[in-house]
Amino acid sequence: MAVHVRHVIEYVLRLYPAAYRDAHGGEIAATFREMTAGEPLGSRIRQGAGLAAHALRTRLGPGPATPAARVLGLAYPFALAASAAACGLHLLGWYVSIAVSPGPFGARLRADLSGMWGVLLVASLAVFAGAAAALAGRWRVGLPCAVAGLLAFAAGAVVSGPAFGDPVFTPAALVLAAVVLLACPPDRRPERGATGPAGAAGAVIALVIAPRAVLDTHLVPWVSTDYGCWPLLVLATAGVVLTWSHGSGGGRESAAMALACPPLLADACRTARGDTSAVACLAAVLLATAVITPLAGRLGRARHTSR
Repeated sequence: MAVHVRHVIEYVLRLYPAAYRDAHGGEIAATFREMTAGEPLGSRIRQGAGLAAHALRTRLGPGPATPAARVLGLAYPFALAASAAACGLHLLGWYVSIAVSPGPFGARLRADLSGMWGVLLVASLAVFAGAAAALAGRWRVGLPCAVAGLLAFAAGAVVSGPAFGDPVFTPAALVLAAVVLLACPPDRRPERGATGPAGAAGAVIALVIAPRAVLDTHLVPWVSTDYGCWPLLVLATAGVVLTWSHGSGGGRESAAMALACPPLLADACRTARGDTSAVACLAAVLLATAVITPLAGRLGRARHTSR
């Protein structure tokens, strides 16, 4: 086991910048070996993932007081929400498909859980559960679960065909989401019981999935599809509301939502593939957001000034 731990720390140390590794590598390696000695596999994985995330933050340079850290701190809960919502939509679509299938439910379930479909569905469930735990403040457990699910989904989407997205854009979007989550400094992540952006991110998940559940179960028969626009519209609206609440210029909020949106954008591209109306709808959502966000910031500043 000591050999295995030594190899792990050697790989993780390579993620640090060379100068930082030369100055602190020995101390980091000794601390890691001491903390993981005799620990179960799950604990060693969490410690290694946390160390890898610290290495990436050190290399990318987003210190806790920098503008980049503030953007990442705001993007973090919404990146979790977007990832959970996108995977939740996949799980919802899969459940609806087997529920309406004329074949026996058990047989269809066993068939779907075997092979690559099983990997993708389990990865989606891991992302959803991990994101929910991280948003509840249990990020030491939830964050590694969500990141592992995103990376597993990305790897599976490369070879799974069009059912779970484009084999290039979808994996790239999910890997980017994992990088955003890992790059956020720990002191910018909401603690257990925190409200604010974490609560708003939870509302994003609910507002994305609940209306789609209504559509997919045909409870509203006159609406056939949302072209993937609704999830992006919910996320964009969250950014506008935050801009209004902060009374800011909207730059930080817009950057945070842009960092958070790739999983939902990948799902929208899957839905809108080859449909001119869908592409126009997505473009309209993005254009409207760009126009409304600074206006919301000005209204927010006026509200703060009048108090």
